[in-house]
Amino acid sequence: MTNRVVTVEWIKELIRSGDTAPFYNTRAWGELRDRKRKAEHWECERCRAKGKYSPGKVVHHKKYLRYFPELALDYDNLECLCDECHYDEHHRAENKPQLNEERW
Repeated sequence: MTNRVVTVEWIKELIRSGDTAPFYNTRAWGELRDRKRKAEHWECERCRAKGKYSPGKVVHHKKYLRYFPELALDYDNLECLCDECHYDEHHRAENKPQLNEERW
């Protein structure tokens, strides 16, 4: 992990370039991510809310990084998710039925 100072301007530059990987490789993100996982006992928060258990492998920005770079390191903007819930979050539009489809 890099020990780079993370600024909103730097994150915005990464977003414009289409490559946010350098942010996710910083020490600041790694430490915050690990703190969130530990606080949630490495469980998926959405599955736990449904009474199920799944390991929380991903720390997700509730308000997406590309739209809210100022919340990149805001602990309250994070949730611990399993791979399935994280996939559903980012691909839920693909799973919705079309409202304008004619049904005869």
